[in-house]
Amino acid sequence: MKRSSLLLLLATPWLVAATPTEVARLDQANLQRPTWSPDGSRLSWEANFHQEKRVELYVGTADGNGTRVTPSGRASSSLTAGFSSSAGSKVAHELTWAPASMGAEFVYAAANDALDYDLYVSAGSAIAQSPAADGGAAWSPDGSKIAFTSARSGQGDLYLIDVSKIEQPPRQLTTLRTASEVYVAWSHDSQMLAWVAHGKTGDNLWLLPKLTGSPLKITAWAGNQVHPVFSPSAHQIAFYANHEDIRRNDLYVVDATDGAQPRLLVRGVVSDANGPAWSPDGSSLIVVLDDDERFDPIARVELDSGATTVLRFDTVGNGDLSLVDRDGTTWLAWVAQGRTNDPTRSYDRLFVTQLDASTSKK
Repeated sequence: MKRSSLLLLLATPWLVAATPTEVARLDQANLQRPTWSPDGSRLSWEANFHQEKRVELYVGTADGNGTRVTPSGRASSSLTAGFSSSAGSKVAHELTWAPASMGAEFVYAAANDALDYDLYVSAGSAIAQSPAADGGAAWSPDGSKIAFTSARSGQGDLYLIDVSKIEQPPRQLTTLRTASEVYVAWSHDSQMLAWVAHGKTGDNLWLLPKLTGSPLKITAWAGNQVHPVFSPSAHQIAFYANHEDIRRNDLYVVDATDGAQPRLLVRGVVSDANGPAWSPDGSSLIVVLDDDERFDPIARVELDSGATTVLRFDTVGNGDLSLVDRDGTTWLAWVAQGRTNDPTRSYDRLFVTQLDASTSKK
């Protein structure tokens, strides 16, 4: 199989609950970071060619048809500039979807061989260009703004793009002198931002309750506190932390208010690229347990009690979960090394399934 072609496996329809369907694999590459569009009609993922230090970005429809996304060099004043077949980028990754009301628009980061990172909108050319690297974008759920990390200040601060004035310079949001701000995440009401300040003494969680207000430090721990994700209600944030044991990541939740104390839910989880996945009603989270004996199973964690239920899938080496509600049905996408009975598990592949009560067991 040619590297430039994506092998899509659609032998079974996406209608059987608790039966994972493998929808994509690519020779010589680990697939990673699947991300559903807000309405669940589209799915993006990345293909990481480790040996070549190259990352390709794909965007597909819900039936699994995927197309590689490459940046355009053409000047643009529109969110929907023309497509380009240019394949000059060495890395294309970190896709964030616009809300469903804006169609199938998205933002991603791309870099050439010189690792000159810029942000791109869908098939258009670069936005908010700077000689310094940009990345880690997050599109607000109301579609009005795009937050991202930039090295243009020399440190790695957060900036904000007004989508209605996309040609104007972005506004700087943070000015921390001892850390770089990464893993930015929006609340579902588009009123708050959470992120991680990456510093010499640890990576800690911060919150910006209002876009014109002052940031609040939520954790002050050693180690790494990473990948914050707001609950659907915007009242809580889930994240991973290893401050108890640097060799182990744990799942925490914290209220999105000043002075709130994080609460430990589960010890021993896999810290994946997308962060903890909230159920649509906010009553539970879906994570990967760090459990070698059970091949890192996917599990549901109840928010109130922390009760953990392993989901009955036949995949192993799971990671990078993405959850979405599509017309009242919850769908999960993730990557895995393969199925339990596969003779070889060389590269991570992309799987999807519908979630319901029949998918779990104690």
